[in-house]
Amino acid sequence: KNIIIRAHPPFQRIFLLHADPSNTLEYDDIPDIEILEQFPSPDEWDGDCKSLLIIDDYDIKSLDKEQYKNMDRTFGYSSTHKNLSVCITSQDSFNIPPIARRCCNFFVFWKLLDLDALATTARKTGLSSKTFAEIFEQLFNKRTDSLWIDLTSHTPYPLRLNGFKKISLS
Repeated sequence: KNIIIRAHPPFQRIFLLHADPSNTLEYDDIPDIEILEQFPSPDEWDGDCKSLLIIDDYDIKSLDKEQYKNMDRTFGYSSTHKNLSVCITSQDSFNIPPIARRCCNFFVFWKLLDLDALATTARKTGLSSKTFAEIFEQLFNKRTDSLWIDLTSHTPYPLRLNGFKKISLS
């Protein structure tokens, strides 16, 4: 939501693909959010306005062949050719499909008990496991703290604590 409220220009359409959308209240404050039951095919994305797709705790592993293809094209094509930003959330970074990890340029990590699993994922963003562990050990005071890694070209803040505090590695 932090990203949504600070998007400039703002997203004109927001879509939610959720494991159980009828029993979640966390998106109720987003006006006109559109609930999806499955991944649209690439030709279903209009691309006529800045849009956001939120994939929240969705069971990617259970997708049938056609849905997996649509998911793959969402990350590999629609996100670059259809004016679509995609946010995927997961309690376990190993549940995020490789195509999503490879196409992402922005990651947000919260401190979990299994730092080894997080460090493995962090290596895929270019951080060493040692650096990743040091950031969590030295800078994080609460479990609600988050590490933001921005791989966007020419970003002024490639590493951030809680989105706003620049992290400088020595």
